[in-house]
Amino acid sequence: MKKILPFIIVLAIILVSIIILAKILHPRQKMTPSEKARSIVLGKVTERVQSELQLADKDFAEAALEIAQFEFTSDSVRNILNGIHARHSFIVDCCIVDTNGIMVVVEPEEFKSFEGSDISDQTQVQKIHQTHKPVMSNAFIAVEGFQAVVIQYPIFSGVNEFIGSLSMLIRPDSMLVDIIKPIIKGVPVNIWVMQKDGIILYDINEDEVGRDLFTDEMYKPYGNLLALGEEIIANDNGYGSYIFLSDTMTEPIEKLCFWETVGLYDMQWKLVLTSILSGAEAPKGSKKSIEHIHKNLKDFLQRKDLQSALSANNEENIEKYFEDFYNAYPYIYSIQWADTSATNRFGFPAEHSLTNYNYRDTRDGINERYQDFISAIENKKSAVFEKILLEGDSAIFILEPASSDESYFGIIYVMILK
Repeated sequence: MKKILPFIIVLAIILVSIIILAKILHPRQKMTPSEKARSIVLGKVTERVQSELQLADKDFAEAALEIAQFEFTSDSVRNILNGIHARHSFIVDCCIVDTNGIMVVVEPEEFKSFEGSDISDQTQVQKIHQTHKPVMSNAFIAVEGFQAVVIQYPIFSGVNEFIGSLSMLIRPDSMLVDIIKPIIKGVPVNIWVMQKDGIILYDINEDEVGRDLFTDEMYKPYGNLLALGEEIIANDNGYGSYIFLSDTMTEPIEKLCFWETVGLYDMQWKLVLTSILSGAEAPKGSKKSIEHIHKNLKDFLQRKDLQSALSANNEENIEKYFEDFYNAYPYIYSIQWADTSATNRFGFPAEHSLTNYNYRDTRDGINERYQDFISAIENKKSAVFEKILLEGDSAIFILEPASSDESYFGIIYVMILK
């Protein structure tokens, strides 16, 4: 028993050490409400991208079956190819590749000059000839100068003999921007997308598209981004933070991120949502401090120059006045304007504000509890309440109607982090 006891003690120490280390490496086991809200945004984008890929796959499968009934060079096949092109805005061209790797038919018409080209040395062509299964290529720079991927779908004869493939040249950035921009419009987040090998397929900063996260000189100074990139590649979903340049590419900032994975066949894309982490947390506001801010907000709205700027819709001057107010009270998180249509026009600072975000729109539960804003605008009344926001855990909202002798402009409101 005396010999066993030291072993038990050592084992216990090891177990405790593992538990402590796990807490250090993964200290946040549960997402905050604001993180869940951001996760909902990413979930919506992920669902749409995956759905678009699956719809394309279904369309290509049906087209391949139909093409098999005709001679490849027939007008019927050309009509089918043009139909596919018309239904998917992200497809640049469609073609039929025979078993020798020759592009025998290419549509639309402006790409017919490529007919007869030998592409048998391309990886995706070799793969589909070996497997007779659909394939999606890695990204490459097309001769036209943009980043592209190719999807190829096998064509079989009536006796199930492989006779060629249906090939589509796709611009992934075109697909992604059409899906992402409407969903995140006005929300202070961004989304970038990369292949599983680290090639960036989409980013708000177009200069980053086509770069390799793990080898490009732009990313080398940001070790924690590279480490997180490895984690993103290894896991279908997750969240973390990293430091990289701001959206204006002017200075390093810390970003919170969430990621999900979509895919078609054996190809995967990583969708990464980011938002800026504030450099300093505003202190929790006491009742007295909230009353103080509310009084000063009311006084601020009496400024004739502000009223004139609101009346003239002079965004540059309004933003300048907002900046003055923000700087006068360094513990506030933002000051923003929601107009009479319940559209949040903008605020200061921009990274803590919604831009052209309509509170009347219900977006998958993100703003379903924002009736307070609409009521305050409609009733032209002051309001103070606590809400969850996308950039933080919880905030006090102080709303005040803005008007002049002649016009009503909606509400100006201040947020103070809890």
